[in-house]
Amino acid sequence: DKLVLDLRGNPGGYLEAAVDMASWFLPKDTVVVREEYGKGQGEDVERSRGYATFTNKLKMVILVDGGSASASEILAGALREQKNVPLVGMKTFGKGSVQELIDITDETALKVTVARWLTPNGNSISEKGLAPDYKVEITKSDIENDRDPQLNKAIEIVEKDI
Repeated sequence: DKLVLDLRGNPGGYLEAAVDMASWFLPKDTVVVREEYGKGQGEDVERSRGYATFTNKLKMVILVDGGSASASEILAGALREQKNVPLVGMKTFGKGSVQELIDITDETALKVTVARWLTPNGNSISEKGLAPDYKVEITKSDIENDRDPQLNKAIEIVEKDI
């Protein structure tokens, strides 16, 4: 009935994996992410597949930091905006661009940004990253003494009676 999802240092991965992960928490057809192709170019919307295994009884917190990027930001943004899951840690990287690789020659290619990812509410991931609801830094002293104040804060939040 409690979960801390640690996305710190997670550079992301495939969009489909983020949508699949979100589908475990969100009802079918709930917006996970928007792909905006530019002014007047339209957008694609990726929606939950609706596994919805985890109910509203699950108390959840997501840990994020500057190493959380791309697909991990999509997942964190979707769960925060669609399920009010708080983010704890530091601002995410802000890698919200959709890129395609175009072969130029047999030995060269060009990576072109074709769209940007927006959270379900239309906030750009690229422009600012995701700011945590609870900003908690980890100091050099914390690392040297094997302390994790971000995890401690997350546990404190999920343990609270609401």
